[in-house]
Amino acid sequence: MEYAELPAPPPLDTLVRCFWFLRGDDLGSEPQVIVPDGRLEIILHLANPFSRIDAEQRAHVQAATLLSGQLTAPIRLCANGTTDIVGIRFRTAAASAVLRVPLAELTDRVESLNDAVPGLAQSLFAAAARSLTPESRVDALARALTRFVHGIPDPLATAVVQSIESTPSLRLRLIADHYGVTPRTLERRLREHAGLPPNVLRRLLRFRRAFRMLDQAPAGTWAQVAARAGYFDQAHLIRDFRQFAGAAPSEFFGTEPELARAILTA
Repeated sequence: MEYAELPAPPPLDTLVRCFWFLRGDDLGSEPQVIVPDGRLEIILHLANPFSRIDAEQRAHVQAATLLSGQLTAPIRLCANGTTDIVGIRFRTAAASAVLRVPLAELTDRVESLNDAVPGLAQSLFAAAARSLTPESRVDALARALTRFVHGIPDPLATAVVQSIESTPSLRLRLIADHYGVTPRTLERRLREHAGLPPNVLRRLLRFRRAFRMLDQAPAGTWAQVAARAGYFDQAHLIRDFRQFAGAAPSEFFGTEPELARAILTA
């Protein structure tokens, strides 16, 4: 498996955290668990699309172009031979500057981008297909994506996300007071521009921080990780980890989750 991330060129970098690339001739038949990371994505399958495995263990082949909303639970994907994927990972509160679709309605859904925004899907797929290297694909995709930008990231939603990331234990009412808005306004703006209500988004960003720490943490240090990540205690961390990753940390990392690790720790 070859996974790489490249930054978006300015000024697109205010909207896009990175472009990512996954290639491989045989990624195996075992499903890969993808965990939430607090960001919306566009995914382009230039070779064989992955299949999504449902709760009944049935495989459903995905579309060639996908729009992934905010996830609040893990999903399982399986490769189908040769893999050549390009991803566009938006910043947490920035996708609404490109996508003219209600982001809150995309939560826990992975839809066909061609159905949601056909012109964007066709433009991005063509840009990626005519380029071979990650660097040339970034240039081509950035030019294509820029044509669909219709605004800037919402200043309030962006500032609130930054506040939650820097001080995860800060109460949301205090954040609302700090920016001179009501909690209801804060919730509406985050749903509109990040796709999630404030409390869920805070838990998700805290999980993302804990995931990175746990991936490198030696045995016996989970309590310290929990405190550093903003949890009340180790049990609190494990409960959230089960929801977002589908298993306790020891079980999850014991499966060697290569793709989830690449996405959340790169």
